[in-house]
Formats: sequence, structure tokens, C-alpha cells
Amino acid sequence: MENSPESLESPESLVLALDTASKATSLALFAQTRTIATLGVEADERRSERLWAEVEFLLDEAGRTLADIDLFAVCTGPGGFTGLRVGIAAIKGFALASGRPVVGVTSLEAAAFAAAPAELVCALIGSYKGEVYSQLFSFDADGAPVAETEPAVGLITETIEQVAEIDDIVFAGDALAENLDAIRQSSGNRQGWEIKATPRFMAESIARLAVIKSGRGLATTASELRACYVRRAEAEIKLSLGLLGSKIKRILRAR
Repeated sequence: MENSPESLESPESLVLALDTASKATSLALFAQTRTIATLGVEADERRSERLWAEVEFLLDEAGRTLADIDLFAVCTGPGGFTGLRVGIAAIKGFALASGRPVVGVTSLEAAAFAAAPAELVCALIGSYKGEVYSQLFSFDADGAPVAETEPAVGLITETIEQVAEIDDIVFAGDALAENLDAIRQSSGNRQGWEIKATPRFMAESIARLAVIKSGRGLATTASELRACYVRRAEAEIKLSLGLLGSKIKRILRAR
């Protein structure tokens, strides 16, 4: 049975954070005020098979077990559809087994948080078909990102157009590398347009932001945790168009 979510109280309360929504798998063990251990590995087709071994390795290195974890945190997307589901399913399983609360952090929130301090951050996360997920954030007194727009997906030119009138803005996120030229060409040499590299492994940022959210009563139970897709998965789009076989249709409709 799941417990009602509660905020962290002790400085030594342990947070286990996981990100599988990006191209790299990362984990962080955080004690509310300090990072105890982190692990980052490049993702491959065996990501789901190796995840438990990676979690076990991280905990063993820190001399902890899952029973010691007070709060679980996970990236809820948007990002790679398969990887996203792997991470959320794992954290849900851990939380259900232990009766501990969960905090979901979107990849856009994490990218913005990692780019702070800043007045405004436009977070850019890689999507498919040459598009990017994007969202504009300001920051509150605790340094937590505050959404100024809804998450969106589109071409980088469309994203830049939405912020073209802003003089001071930071661009951050894993979609920066392939879109640097477009951002620089659109900046018009404005000094207030800044680009900040995003850490390859995001679990530590997710853990830190999860602590803030938990302190505000925003932790939830495993059954209430939801993914942030922004748009439907390719399989679901094909399903709506009648382009999938009957077996796959039954699986998707049964979810």
C-alpha cells in the first residue's frame, strides 16, 4: 500500500533520482544538501536490462540500500519514448515496494534549473524529425524554475520566433549543439542572448529540484506519477490513422 506523500524533513533524508529520458542514463543519490554518489552511462538497446544493476551498483558504492531511500525522483520527459517509460516504470516499482513518495521533474525543468542563475531560460530538448521540445522559464526566490509558457514541440525556427522580442535570455538543453547556428543567426548580435552548456547527465539536477518540490508538498504517490509526452508516441499516431496491425492495436488500447 502506498503512503501519502510527505515532504522531506531531515537533512540526511535520501533522494534517489533517475533519468532515462535522454540519450544517457544517469542516477544520483542525494542527501538534501549534498550529493553522495552519481552514475552516468551511455544508453544502448540493453538500457532496461542494465538499469537495476546500475541502481544496485550506485547504492552499493554509497553503502546504502533501497530501504534507505526516503524520496524517489525521476525525469518524466519529454524525451525518448522508450527510455522514458523504462525510467518511470522503475521508479514506480521502487516507490510502490517501499511505500515512499515520488517527485516527477520534466526534462525541460531540469535543463532550466541546471542553467540557473538567469532571468529567463528557454529550455530546448531534442525531439524527432528535426524538431525540439521547448519551454520558457523564469525563477523564484529558491532558484526553482517557474513556467512562463506551456511545453511545446516544433522546429527551432518556430521556437526562436516565440522569444524573438526578448532581449535577455539564456538557451539551455541537450538540443543546443545542433541548433547553435540558428540561435546565433537570430540573435542579431544581442549581448543578452546567452548559451549555457547543459550537463550530459541530468540526475543530480533532478534530485536537487525534487528536494525543492518535495519541500513544497509536491511529492506524489507512484500511482499518480505521469509522463510528460508533449505529443503522442509515433505508434499511437499510427494507431489513430489505422496503420498498425491488430496485435499492436490491442496492446496500445489496453494500456
